Amino acid sequence: MRRTTRMVQGAVAAVGLTASLIVGASPANAAVYNCGVTYGNNTAGAYCTGGFGSYRVKATCPSPNYPYVTTIYGPWISRKSTTTSPPPHSWVDGDNYNCHITSAVVAV
Repeated sequence: MRRTTRMVQGAVAAVGLTASLIVGASPANAAVYNCGVTYGNNTAGAYCTGGFGSYRVKATCPSPNYPYVTTIYGPWISRKSTTTSPPPHSWVDGDNYNCHITSAVVAV
């Protein structure tokens, strides 16, 4: 009798633990896609045309004081899944940091 009671108690505890893990689970992160980078006159911009979530440009910018390299970030852009207008860009300007942008990527 005691063994059966312990087995039932163990099973109930396992079900309770599993339920608490499922309830406490966080939702999946939203993701943007079809992203790209645009370059201009010492500027870089990031954009995403699909999905929803946030993104920004991350640019590498060597300083004239070699060997220093600065990483500069543009402002976060939030994209809604219902967006139909052209994608907004997250821009950075190397001139504002006294450096020249050599590469950029989309950071999500």
